[in-house]
Amino acid sequence: MIKMLNLKAEDYGLEPNVTGFEEAVNLAYLDGKREAIEDTAKNLIELEVSDEFIAKATKLDLKTIRKLRKN
Repeated sequence: MIKMLNLKAEDYGLEPNVTGFEEAVNLAYLDGKREAIEDTAKNLIELEVSDEFIAKATKLDLKTIRKLRKN
């Protein structure tokens, strides 16, 4: 729950004045989706797939992929 409180609706293109519950549900869903995409990118990195291919497959930008690769 604390993790959800640090997220902002604007970061996900949501209207900031939605009810708190609706916003929390939307943000939790989007955060989970983002984590799943990053997990997929990490798996592809372990398989030694190129950054460009990972970007096309996950729609993550190269900066994010390179950051994941360093970790």
